[in-house]
Formats: sequence, C-alpha cells, structure tokens
Amino acid sequence: MLRKRRYWAVFPTFPLLATFITAAVCLFLWRLSSCLSPQATKIEVLRYLLLSPGNDTSLPPPYPMHELAPSDRTTLIKVKDFIFQLNNFPCNGSSSPLLLVLVISAPGNVENRRTIRETWGRGFHRLLFMLGAVESRAAQAALEEENRTYRDLVQGSFLDSYRNLTYKHVMALKWTAYYCPGARYVLKTDDDVFVNSPAVLDFLSQDLSPWGARRLILCPTLTFGHVVRSLKSKWRVSPQEYPGRMYPPYCAGWVVLYSPDVVFLLYREAQRTEYFWIEDVHVTGTLAARANLTLTPIGHLVLSRLTLKLLLNSAVKSSEMVFFLFGQTDLSRTETHRLWQMVQDRGSATKQAALQEQTPQVPTR
Repeated sequence: MLRKRRYWAVFPTFPLLATFITAAVCLFLWRLSSCLSPQATKIEVLRYLLLSPGNDTSLPPPYPMHELAPSDRTTLIKVKDFIFQLNNFPCNGSSSPLLLVLVISAPGNVENRRTIRETWGRGFHRLLFMLGAVESRAAQAALEEENRTYRDLVQGSFLDSYRNLTYKHVMALKWTAYYCPGARYVLKTDDDVFVNSPAVLDFLSQDLSPWGARRLILCPTLTFGHVVRSLKSKWRVSPQEYPGRMYPPYCAGWVVLYSPDVVFLLYREAQRTEYFWIEDVHVTGTLAARANLTLTPIGHLVLSRLTLKLLLNSAVKSSEMVFFLFGQTDLSRTETHRLWQMVQDRGSATKQAALQEQTPQVPTR
C-alpha cells in the first residue's frame, strides 16, 4: 500500500487571530523541516510504493499499452506523422534494467554530450540523448555520424526548439513505453547537469528498492509558481495559453526520477491533453495532477552551488564530500572532469577503507 501523509489538525479553541498565527507558524516550520531534514521529508511527503519480492508480482503491469489509441505509435501530441529519425535499442539485452537514463539535449550541444560520455555517463549502461529534428542537411549528417560512432542518439520528427521542449520530454516517455518497458527506474535529465552515477545506483538499490517502485516522481520541487505575463520575459505566457494565475506544484525539470508506471500515466495524459510549451510545468505539474500523482522532493540530495564552489576551489577534500546525487551545474568541460575525478577518488577511498576493516589484524610481538 502507498505511504500516507500525516496531517496536523488545528482546533478552534483559540480566538481567530491566534489560530491564524499558529497555523501560519506551523506551515512555515513544516516547510522548513521538509527542506532541511531528510527524515522529515520522508515522513511527511512521500506517497509512493517501493516494490519487494512479496508485492512486485501482485501489481498490474506498468505499461497497459492496450489503453492507447491504435494510431498512438505515429502520434506525438499534435504531431500526427511522428517517427524516430534516429533510434537505438540499448534495453534489448535486458528484460529489466535497474535504470534507464534519458538526457534532453540539443543538436548543437556536441561538447555537452561528449563530456557526459567521458565522465558520469560512463557509470550507466543504458543512456540515450533525446533530440529533435534539424533544418540543415549538414547538421543532420553530423548527427548521423555522431550516432554511428556512439549509438546513443534518439531523434524525433519535430523541430528542435525551445518552445518544443514538451515534445522532447514526452518523446522520452514514449520511447520508454515502446522500447524499454522493463526498466525499474527512469532518470530524465538535461545535458548540463552533473549526475553522481555511482551514488545514484547505490541510492536506487539500497535507499529505494532494487525491484523498483510505483507512483514515484522524485525531483527538486517548485510550489506557488506564478504565471508570467510580462511581455519582456522569456517565459511569458498569454491567458490564451494558460488561463490560470498559478501553476500547480511541479518539478524543476533539469532532473526527474520516474517509476515506470508514472512514465506511462504521464505519457497517456500528454497524448490526450492540449499542448503547453513550458515542459516541466506541463508534464510534472499539469499532467501529474491529472493523473493524481504526488511529487516527492529531493532537495537534500542536490549539490548546492556553495558546496560545489568549495569543491572546485579545493576548499573541501574529495574524502570530505557530502553525499549528493545531482548537481545543477552549468560547469565547464574542465570543471565537470574535475568533479567526476573527485567522485571516483571518493569511491576508491571508501572501498579501500572497507577492505581495511575486513582485513584481520596480525598481532605484533
């Protein structure tokens, strides 16, 4: 059964003003504890199910594909003749890989993809880059050559642009549903994010469950998001595009961890919901709400910019690194390599310490 929230009740035994002040203070302290305390977050917010050998076969399959329209394979929201112009199939060799990593990238971000392949991407066996279509034949030829070399690009038949990011996110969900339905977890991230791949794999198998989960959306969460109406803003949204004044709670879309059933639920809702171009709001906010899904915050597992700066300035040794899973970094190529080396050094030091603890001590005379 799903883990349930605990609710606090405020009884009307005080005057109205005192009650209001008490409720406001409680709400502030609850939100503060959720941000600062991992234990408080686990108690108050999580509403997902971790699978175990006892319940993993009693649940319905995460991908009831028969519920989709017959034309679904060639449809992507409003695109009615959709195809994968480039495609790869890394899940064919395994019926149930622990993790599938889908990186949202742009065709011109060649250096970002190269850096990921040389650093944290090496920690994952199944990693793909999600791209849209390009208008230049030369650019398409370059992508095809890159794909022949690395076999890790997936390209959809919609123009790659900022306002088409929702297509790219939903395409990642579509690809998972059709080509990797056995993955126990799906990580969607951007190509300028640092992922502590060894820590992520340990977190999934030890802190969550190696058998997978259900109803899980783990991400940095945003609440009380106001719809921007200013004509000067990059994120300006007209009343015709979104009539409401506030967005629902949603994920900061640069990193989201999904359980497979959530992938299907969000994809199914996307296919029958009007397109909205702010992809993190639409997919993890509007569509998640329509599917009655709850977001799980991950704030304490994201590397802060202050700690990141200290690490890169050698103010903190790799052996003193805090535990983290992700870093929204915008790092240079050199900085990403340095951070990856620190992660590897920390892993080597931890293994060496464990070996020393297991080695019996020979008494000296």
